Amino acid sequence: MGFFWIVVDRNGLDAILADTIGLADAEHYGELLTHPGGHYDYWEAMKKRGPIWLRARNLSTLLLQTEYEVWPRGRVVYSLNETRAIVYADPRIRTKRRIELVRAAFQTPHADLVIRKDSHYRPSMPFIVPDDHN
Repeated sequence: MGFFWIVVDRNGLDAILADTIGLADAEHYGELLTHPGGHYDYWEAMKKRGPIWLRARNLSTLLLQTEYEVWPRGRVVYSLNETRAIVYADPRIRTKRRIELVRAAFQTPHADLVIRKDSHYRPSMPFIVPDDHN
């Protein structure tokens, strides 16, 4: 369980920034198990960690200049009724490469992952990654 963004690495390629937890640490939200934290708080903590923390993860320091709503984002929950992981995400996540990034970060088998749209995960504004983003 957890939440994530698709961001850019130091080479300008898709990368994932995620905060993941195990089922044992998840909290109930109706019939779902979910991460108790949220995008905003994690993003603000990431900004405080600074460029060294990002570079150690091969992520672009450009993230420090942007807000959390700019990047494609989503949340992975576990449905007790369906007994599988569900990804609620920005529609821009729906590429093979990006889905594989999510699957790898959350260690979810292909057959056990359902991706659904959620109006909550929409970009706040269009954002174009500048050429100098390391």
